[in-house]
Amino acid sequence: MITSNTRHAFGGKTATIETQAFSCFVSTAKDGIFKKQSMVIFDTSAGWENRRLTAKLVYNNILDKNARLGLHDAIIHVIDESGMNGLSLRQTLEELFEGLRKEGVGLGVVIDETL
Repeated sequence: MITSNTRHAFGGKTATIETQAFSCFVSTAKDGIFKKQSMVIFDTSAGWENRRLTAKLVYNNILDKNARLGLHDAIIHVIDESGMNGLSLRQTLEELFEGLRKEGVGLGVVIDETL
């Protein structure tokens, strides 16, 4: 279940997802002061204090801020649905990133190999 999805100042969004298979925190924010937004995903299944950076998605440069924020919402719904259907976070992200790569949306990397 998506327990929060909040828009923040300076054009970022964060979401918290808690499913039967995993829990995670998703942030779409600027990588730096003069850079565009990217998405990072933290596994919070062991609690917020033990969160692990799990993945990063770098969007295609042709996408504007509104498109990236719209994708944030679409992506968290896919992650939520996958977790509710019992898929692991790793499997969810690998399938999601492959689809986004094929569509030319961006490149995603699963960082934590222990998922």
